[in-house]
Order: sequence, then C-alpha cells, then structure tokens
Amino acid sequence: MQIMKCNTIIDASYPLVSIIIPCHNDGEYLMEAVESALSQTYPNIEVIIVDDASSDHATISILESISHPRVKVYRNEENLHLSGARNKGISLSNGKYIMPLDADDKIDMSYVQKAVEVIENNRSIGVVFCKGVLFGVQSGPFNLPEYSLDYMLIGNTVFATALFSKADWEKVGGYSEGLKSGLEDYDFWLSFLELGKEIYQIPEVLFYYRIKEKSMSTDLNDDLLVMKKAYAQVYQNHPHLYEKYKDRYLLKLRDVQLDMQFNSRKLSIALATADVTIRQQSEDICRLEREMKLIEQSTSWRITKPIRALGDVIRRLFRA
Repeated sequence: MQIMKCNTIIDASYPLVSIIIPCHNDGEYLMEAVESALSQTYPNIEVIIVDDASSDHATISILESISHPRVKVYRNEENLHLSGARNKGISLSNGKYIMPLDADDKIDMSYVQKAVEVIENNRSIGVVFCKGVLFGVQSGPFNLPEYSLDYMLIGNTVFATALFSKADWEKVGGYSEGLKSGLEDYDFWLSFLELGKEIYQIPEVLFYYRIKEKSMSTDLNDDLLVMKKAYAQVYQNHPHLYEKYKDRYLLKLRDVQLDMQFNSRKLSIALATADVTIRQQSEDICRLEREMKLIEQSTSWRITKPIRALGDVIRRLFRA
C-alpha cells in the first residue's frame, strides 16, 4: 500500500526513536496513524506495527500490503492485548527512545522533535507528553487534569502516546500484562515515578485522540466492579511508591473526597430546585387544562362555535 507522507530521509546522528503501533482489527484507521508517524520533522524514526492477531480480513489485507523502508510489521498468533503487543514491539525495536501510538490515533508532525529535545536536555525527566484534542464521534479538548505527582497518585493524567527511553522500559519490566481491562498506561507511568523519574508535559496540542462508539476505555468506565479491581491491582503493583508518598496520597484523597461532597451537595440543590420548578409547571398546565375544559363546556363557547369556524375559513382564504 502506498503511504502518502513517505519521508525516507534518515539522519543517524540523531537518537533513533521507535514509534510502536499495536493494531487489532483497526485497519480502518491504521494508515492515518502510520502517516502521522512518518511525517515527523524528527529525522531518525522507525515504525514498528504489531498486528495483535487481527481477525478482520480488511485489516489483515492492509497490514500485508504495507511496504516502506522505515516500517516493520510483526504478527502475533494470539491476542496479547495492548500491554503485550506494546512490549513485543518495544522488544523488537532498535530505538533509544520509544513512543507508543494506538492504531486509531494521530500525532502532530513536530511531536517527536519537541519531546526528544526535552528528554535529551534533562536527565531527571523520564516521560514526555503533551496536550491533546479529541476527534471522531466527539471533538474538543482532551480534558485531563493538569499533570502533578499528587494527582497521579489518585488517577492517571498521562495518555499512552508519550516519549520514554527503552532503557527505562527495561528497568521497570515493561507494561504489566496482567491488566487486561485497562489502566496499563497508568500502571506503567507509576513505575517511572518509582524510578525517581519526572514526567514533563509540553504545553502544546500535539496529540489527537480518536473517540469511537466502542472502546476498551468505555468498557472499563461502564463497569464499576471492573474499575475497582483494576485500580486495586495498580495500587498493589506499587506498594513502595504509595508508602513513600503516603502523606501526600492521603491528603490528595481527602481533597478529592471533599470536592466530591461539595459537588454532590450543589447537584442535590440544583436537582431539588429543578424538581420544584417542574412540579409548578405541571400544576400550571393542569390548571390551564381544567379552565379550558370549563370554557369549552360553557354556553357562550357553544353559541360562538359557528362564528369561530367562519373566522378560520376567512383566515385560510387570506393566507392563500
């Protein structure tokens, strides 16, 4: 398959960046992701596509037709899920730095260049990400909270498509393959914090996150029990991190709890006010209906019925 933005210029004086794209039946969107990876202004990139046991014939056909000197395609015989597919792609890569990219998302052409500049110039930084926007069935800002260590102890604020070193991936043992239902990114970033690495956010929109009708993340968010189990597993995977920051963790938990209580009270007041308004409107409608029924039953209403009918005919004639 012809790749439109087929930049083949390589400058090996720059550290190699491997963009890892797992793909499971996402052939409909795959080429947009690949082209966004190959259109980077950064001059030393390879693209590793991991076909995670796709069963969709159209996807398989697209994967088999890809031919580009900077793109390699590997196939899993069984579905390893996101964590396993990313780990496999990273293990087969040659880059000093890694950037995962899901097969249905896209990146700005300057993302890798800007991320590498940050991580190369600051040894304390282990992960570089950016701001994002939504596209697909929804559009608008990707409204994640501003990154902070305190908030990361409570929930994830870093999406999957971020830059990190392959050496650090090896140190943390890769993505946890036990998290089949989601949160594998969150668990992975917490491992970097355990290494003592910092996470930096480029204050620019350089990532495009596609919203589809159905995805793993929506499945997770729709099932409270699954979500609880996933978060419990993440917590159990990082006991030393939570012990180290237990005071900050507990204080942040209290903040979140108070926010929820405050917002819950505001919502209750708003719902009660709306309920009173709806009841009042319903009573007004019932009163008007009773008054109209009395009018229709009155003698004057029946006597004037022919006149009203004549008036309707005249109005129709004038409109014509």
